[in-house]
Amino acid sequence: MKQGWHSILRPGVQGGSTSFIGGKPCLPPSVPLPVCKICGEPLTFFFQAAFPEGHMWAGKSLALFFCSATYQKHKDKEQLPRPVHADTKNDFDIPAGELAPDFYQTMFRAIVFDTAEGALREDYQERVAYQEIEWEPRKAKDKKTPIILGGEPIWTGIKKYGKERPASYGGKPMGLLLQVAENFNFEKMPDAPPEMEEDFMGDEAFAAREEPNYTLFYEFNRVYLWGPEDPSDPVVYINVQNDI
Repeated sequence: MKQGWHSILRPGVQGGSTSFIGGKPCLPPSVPLPVCKICGEPLTFFFQAAFPEGHMWAGKSLALFFCSATYQKHKDKEQLPRPVHADTKNDFDIPAGELAPDFYQTMFRAIVFDTAEGALREDYQERVAYQEIEWEPRKAKDKKTPIILGGEPIWTGIKKYGKERPASYGGKPMGLLLQVAENFNFEKMPDAPPEMEEDFMGDEAFAAREEPNYTLFYEFNRVYLWGPEDPSDPVVYINVQNDI
């Protein structure tokens, strides 16, 4: 079994940590804050992971943003992650160029950069409550761990749907960057805008969720992020799998 790093979440005040949930992202100053290419709203910053020594992307960080305000209003064909291959078999090759951020990342943005280049972005208004992440090296599989770096994918349920394990990108080997546990939602700041959901009981098409949190992609789904083993072209492929 491959080495993984399990997240331990600790509340506190944002300071010098390079791995954390919520708060303000630490990005290179030259990187613009992302917006949703479908609705034009600013994307919400969910978490940031600095990959440790031993991980295939050691020395780099990944900051994940997602459209939390209006994503459920988007048409099904525009919802992400967008399919980039003809079937859902394991060990498939993703054609070169299919994961280019400007093409693939419309309602989310995975920003990858050298960890040393990150700086606190005071121009971002935080929406998700801050928690520091401490990484603990482990090989055991624990599906309740909020975020796991590397290791093996923990597939949910017994369904085959969603068990998509890419083998390569443009012929170059890929591996699992990280996975986010199903049913793990991100605590919303009290003054942050709510996430929207379909209004089944009222007269409006959509209404604000009452829960004080944000969901990542779709609620109840486990989220997997894959990338090339060679970090010189740090593109990201995402797939999700539900347990219902």
